[in-house]
Amino acid sequence: GKCVMKSLSFVFSSVTNLKYRGRCEPVISRTLQFLNDLSVGYPFYLLKKLVKIEAVKFMLQNHTSKHFPFLGVSDNYSLSDLRCRTVFYTALTRLLMVDLGEDEDEFENFMLPLTVLFESVTQIFNSSFEQKEAKRMLIGLARDLRGIAFALNTKTSYTMLFDWIYPAYISVLQRAIELWYREPACTTPILKLMAEFMQNRSQRLNFDVSSPNGILLFREASKMICTYGNQILSLGTLSKDQVYPLKLKGISICYSALKSALCGNYVSFGVFKLYGDNHFDNVLQAFVKMLLSVSHSDLLQYRKLSQSYYPLLECLTQDHMSFITSLEPHVLIYILTSISEGLTAVDTIVSSSCCASLDYIVTYLFKHLAKEGKKTLRRREISQDGQRLLHFMQQNPEVLQQV
Repeated sequence: GKCVMKSLSFVFSSVTNLKYRGRCEPVISRTLQFLNDLSVGYPFYLLKKLVKIEAVKFMLQNHTSKHFPFLGVSDNYSLSDLRCRTVFYTALTRLLMVDLGEDEDEFENFMLPLTVLFESVTQIFNSSFEQKEAKRMLIGLARDLRGIAFALNTKTSYTMLFDWIYPAYISVLQRAIELWYREPACTTPILKLMAEFMQNRSQRLNFDVSSPNGILLFREASKMICTYGNQILSLGTLSKDQVYPLKLKGISICYSALKSALCGNYVSFGVFKLYGDNHFDNVLQAFVKMLLSVSHSDLLQYRKLSQSYYPLLECLTQDHMSFITSLEPHVLIYILTSISEGLTAVDTIVSSSCCASLDYIVTYLFKHLAKEGKKTLRRREISQDGQRLLHFMQQNPEVLQQV
């Protein structure tokens, strides 16, 4: 009983803090962290009581800048002030989930403030628009949506969000990446949102067998990664202090999103080739283009980049060796050298992914060599990929020896 009363008094003071303090100063930041801890750390029966109190109901129904000034996007706020919105929406959405169930109307009502903002951005985009205002609105929206997407860990609730954002609003995000690729303050929140969307946490992306949503989502991720990759490479050579914020950070987020998509088990990638859809091929080519623009030293120097590249490579060598064997010799040399250099990395995520990737490649080679003696026509037809890799290894024996 005392625990519940303390929680209630904290919630009331939290809502007061959020309502009457504007910018994301330490008080706001700590208040949001408290709400987030409350939403994730309390037993379910206590949360059931909390969502019935007026202060929480008020938040769930009135999360607009009119009532909570820190949700504003005016020039009074720096772009870094918008970061706290992700935590706010994660906490808020967890509280929403307590009683949401399959109530689509309730979800639509909760999303209404964001719907209004997206409609405003869409109208701005359809006119000769003031970029500064649209940019701020989209950065805020991307941060809000990432918080919401992070908290929606059930198939039903995630599907509601997908139906809300696709196709109209996701095309606005695609347009933003196209326009503002030079500005990481804008691209980073949008790319991180896409990476969150690709995460199959708690099997939330396992859509019904009659649903094309998994493939539609992958196609959108492919478009965004390809657009960002092609645009960012057009910047040319960047100085040492610019290379991470302007390029490598975005590439690392793209790699994380792609890894989540490839390992999520919600897309049958053979479907793309079967129906002549090039989104899968395009995103793999974008992966290669971005990779070749990065030096091996940068690959290992920047932790977030190495922690996204090496697990992605592990995923590719496990399930997509036909792609690996189709690569040009200089690309294969780059990849095998990156494995060689990553094997001795202090970071266990990097070194273990290198070991796994090497195991998949060598196992693939061994299986092919074991079949070499069997000269039936069928064996020859199905082993062309293996023959390509074997030929490469024979031409470049030093690469595997170095590893």
